[in-house]
Order: sequence, then structure tokens, then C-alpha cells
Amino acid sequence: MPARLLVRVAANVLAIALTVSSGDADAEGARKVINAMAVTVFPPFEFADASGNLVGFDIDILNGMASKMGTQVNWTQSTFAQIISFAPIKTARADILSSALGDTPERRASVNFIDYVYQPYVFYTLRANAENFTNIETLCGKRVGAIRTSVIETGAVVKWSEENCTKAGKPAIIVVPGENTPQVRLMVKQGFADAGLTGAAIIAYQNTLEGNQYVVVGNPVIKLLTGMAFSKDDLQFAQELKQALGALIADGTYGQLLQKWGLPEDASIQKPMVNGEP
Repeated sequence: MPARLLVRVAANVLAIALTVSSGDADAEGARKVINAMAVTVFPPFEFADASGNLVGFDIDILNGMASKMGTQVNWTQSTFAQIISFAPIKTARADILSSALGDTPERRASVNFIDYVYQPYVFYTLRANAENFTNIETLCGKRVGAIRTSVIETGAVVKWSEENCTKAGKPAIIVVPGENTPQVRLMVKQGFADAGLTGAAIIAYQNTLEGNQYVVVGNPVIKLLTGMAFSKDDLQFAQELKQALGALIADGTYGQLLQKWGLPEDASIQKPMVNGEP
């Protein structure tokens, strides 16, 4: 075979090999599944239904985003303490952690966030005790329940108390720690706490289940930017999540899910963000 023809054949073989190799790399790079963790006691964001399946706003949002990305979600149930440790991300046991997490600068030191909703936090009490809380200042000196492991919840109660109670010469709020949101509500119902702090959407949803027995005290004390956590090193994943959430917002799915789960209008993110940046 002439030398020139041999060179041409070799070049064609190399081109074919490179094409096949590139195709394999693209296939390997495509995310086939998103491994996600969520808690089971945080309605309407995420909770286990009567059959033990994870349901809620967060579940629908991430499933919808995955569909836009051409993949699917493998959900695993977890605890809030495990999720906010971010250990499942660091050990690669999960690609994303969903628990309506507050996107804060401190947490961004460990993970990135795809921001997808706002959470207004409110004080609440039993409707039967509403006459004892004619305005928000009546909380001074009272016992207020908050999740023990949530720096955001306990911090919000302490900060509000310092600014509105102690500075005005009134007794400080007594923080009563609970393990999770249902336990804090139970403490309020059983009289171990006079009031609690939680998301406005959460207490509104519970009122639909429990005969409207809770009442909000005053206006929201914080409006929390909320996200799902993922690895700081996965910049491509960040862009994929951002584009997928943008697509859900653009086609109206996002708004429909807000209505489905009873989230207020001011919970809408309007546009997707990563770490608070569009």
C-alpha cells in the first residue's frame, strides 16, 4: 500500500477513534440521576405521606427541574441535623440536600445553594390563647419554641427579643428548644411553650389540617432566602440547576406549584439564583 494512502487511512482511523472517545465522554458526563436527601416532617415543603412517600413543594420543584435536565431524582429520607451538617455532600452520598435551607453567608462557606423560594418566618400561638397576644410585643417574657439545631430560627427569636424586649426594658423571650417543627407545635399545644416561630406557609398549611387552631402573632420577623445545597466544586451542576429552575418559572409550573402547596405570593423567587446571585 502506498505510503501516502497509509497516512490517510491512519488519519481516518484516528478521527473515528477520537469521535467515539468524545461521544463516550459526553455520555459519561451526562447526569443520569440526582441523588437527593430530604426530611419527612416539614410540610408543605417536604414530608412523608400516608404511604411513606416523600411529597411537598420541594419534592415537586426538584423533580420538575430534573425533568427539564433530562434526568430523574433518587430521593432518600434524612434528618435535619444530618442535612445541615452537609456531610452527605462532603462524602458524595448526595448530590443535593433539600430541607428549605436558609441560604446564609456562613453556610456558603461549605456548600453552594440553588435558591428557589423565600420563607417569611412568623410567631404563632394557639387561637384559644390569642387574647393573651394582642400584639407582637406581648411575646416579651414568654416561652417561644424554635428548632434547637436551627441557628436561623433560634437566632431570629433571640435577635427579635434583644431589639424589641430587652432594649425596651422588658423581659427577654425564653427560647424553648425542640427537635423539629412538629415537636415545637406539640410543645405549643401542650402548654410547654406559649408560642412558636416557623415559616408562614408551614403554619398556614397546618391550619388546613388541624382545624385552623393556630393564629399568627404580628408580622413576619424575617424573610429568608431559601435554597437547596450542593457541592461548591460542581459549577456545571450549578448552571444546570439554574437553567432548569428558570424553565419552570418561565412555563408557569413554578407558579402552579406555589398555589398547589399554599405558599404566599411573597414566597416567589421571581428568578433563579445561585448563592443569592441571578
